[in-house]
Amino acid sequence: MTDQYSAIAGLYDAMAADPGLQAFYREWRRSLLEAAREHRVVIRDLVDLACGTGNTAIPWLERRDWRIIGVDSSPAMLRAARKKSSAVRWYCQDLTRLRLADCADAVTCHGDALNHILDTRSLQRVFANVAGLLRDGGLFLFDLNTGNMLRWLAGREKLFRAGRHVFVATNEFDPKRGIATFHHTWFVAKGRLFEKREVTVRERAYSDADVQRMLRTAGFRVANVKSQRKVEGKPARLLYTAIRRRTSA
Repeated sequence: MTDQYSAIAGLYDAMAADPGLQAFYREWRRSLLEAAREHRVVIRDLVDLACGTGNTAIPWLERRDWRIIGVDSSPAMLRAARKKSSAVRWYCQDLTRLRLADCADAVTCHGDALNHILDTRSLQRVFANVAGLLRDGGLFLFDLNTGNMLRWLAGREKLFRAGRHVFVATNEFDPKRGIATFHHTWFVAKGRLFEKREVTVRERAYSDADVQRMLRTAGFRVANVKSQRKVEGKPARLLYTAIRRRTSA
């Protein structure tokens, strides 16, 4: 499988320094702690899926009694993560084939990573894999871009700065398939010159009703669905808190 992030793994942290993205990181961490308190979940083992370069996993090392595991399918992104921390246990795995020997009290998956899964059968498999990883009563927090967001982005172009680098994003949306295609043209600073790199990624929109149905099928109870941002008055991103149903007496 081609590593679609190999071209930008070394640039990702410069992009993630954007204040808007940093606000999301803080919200996700706060939401997990609030959910753990509300549902009386004692977290000792946390697995962060689609961890990328570690920005959503490494901060949890501040909780000295937590064991942190990061999982991503991109070898290039994980190489960057390993350079930043050897205290996190890093695994390179496809989420649809997730197999860890460990059990977890909490699983997170952020940055609309699950939108990158483009068919319902595969997303259902991911939910089942997460349920198999969690202990009874464990927490699963993840966020998804909504169809509102992907439609809103269609046809829009924007220039971004990431440190010394810049990239142009051009977006398309197929309403029949519910799939958005993001074309990123990067200009990577190399001394006084720039190197051009092309990156294309796709995301699928899933309805809230379908997501909740798939979670229930996988053995979860949906505890909360929070709108994190809005476009044109409609939810742009949803943050889900799901609880692994208890299977033992």
